[in-house]
Amino acid sequence: MQAISTQTNKKITSTGKKPRILIIGPEMVPETIQQAAHLLNIEKITCQMDQALDTAQKAQKIAAAVLILNNLDLSDCPRVLDLTHILESQPLCTLVIADESNENIEIQNILQHLNPERFAVVTQPESPQVTAARLATLMQIQPTIKKLSEEVDRLRMVSQPLNNYFSQVNEEMQLASRLQRDFLPREMPKIPGIKFANIFRPATWVSGDIYDVMRLDENHIGFYIADAVGHGMPAALLTMFIKRAIVTKRIEGHSYTLIEPGETLKQLNADMVGQDLSNFQFATCCYGLLNTKTLRLRLASAGHPAPMLINKTGQNSEINVGGSLLGVFPDQTYTTEIVQLHLGDKLLLYSDGVEVAFVNPGPDQPLRFRQEFDDLGYLDIKDMCDKLLHIINREEGSLHPRDDVTIVGLQIEDEPESEN
Repeated sequence: MQAISTQTNKKITSTGKKPRILIIGPEMVPETIQQAAHLLNIEKITCQMDQALDTAQKAQKIAAAVLILNNLDLSDCPRVLDLTHILESQPLCTLVIADESNENIEIQNILQHLNPERFAVVTQPESPQVTAARLATLMQIQPTIKKLSEEVDRLRMVSQPLNNYFSQVNEEMQLASRLQRDFLPREMPKIPGIKFANIFRPATWVSGDIYDVMRLDENHIGFYIADAVGHGMPAALLTMFIKRAIVTKRIEGHSYTLIEPGETLKQLNADMVGQDLSNFQFATCCYGLLNTKTLRLRLASAGHPAPMLINKTGQNSEINVGGSLLGVFPDQTYTTEIVQLHLGDKLLLYSDGVEVAFVNPGPDQPLRFRQEFDDLGYLDIKDMCDKLLHIINREEGSLHPRDDVTIVGLQIEDEPESEN
């Protein structure tokens, strides 16, 4: 105790002023606190609970605070909670004195949630010497807390522009996400006997995948999936380029000619190579052209996962059609494959994000997405896509996906009409 008094007296001598403590509580300050203040030779500022909020906010150069919660009315509990928040916001520590026999549940809850780094709680009577030692300790660490508080304020000032910047980036990414979705089909074409369904699940705000389904004339419909290599905004911007660059028909005067899928991909590749894109911006794509009368499907692929064909019995098989990535080699050619679809057939075009969306049982096991396609192949194409999306959303890690997931599926429902 003598050492504490000596250290405190040295502080008074060096500053010329006595340290000040704020005592909040009953009108009569407990004798223990009175004697502890006398031992430390410190100045007391006292206030009652109804004045505490205003006093705590206006008090200047306080070295520590004492909050006495004995004999409180129930009406004081909300005020106490507000007061603890104010005291914690100040660069000081507080000694809280509370009777352990107090059965006020609200006070007990407040005590349990006080920050132990800023509040020292005493629930049993102590001698003036022990109380003085506690107060001396709180006053000694007050300068450190004040410096830390000032440092936190400086960090807030530095971080505020960053917070504003990230908030602006977040808003821009949300806008980019909405704009990208505006480039997607708002609804699938309605064609008798043919039904389309899709899944579009970006890994972030924007996607490196894009798809389209478009009616080209009375007898033909074109559809594709493109997947830009990479993620985020660069990949999303490349999908916008692909959307505008892909050409499915050639108009000459008052007539037109539908372009073969292989020729469409060849022209798209030439356009991408001609742009001389930086940072190795490549893409994959699978494009299909379906005759809605004969159900003859013409397919071409540029480095994209093989389409999955599911027959009416639910058995699936991959359609072997391949080609090089888009945007890599100039003068690249792409082959058009012809597949005859039948009543009850389903066709799935999907991005490679589907392969990693399902957690595989082991490294030596086949990719699980094929099994899921097989298990759900009996469903209607819309129900199948809905079920696949439900399973993906429940997979481990689905909240932080590794890649974008896009599926475009079609189903042949009715007998096709004969070709004219």
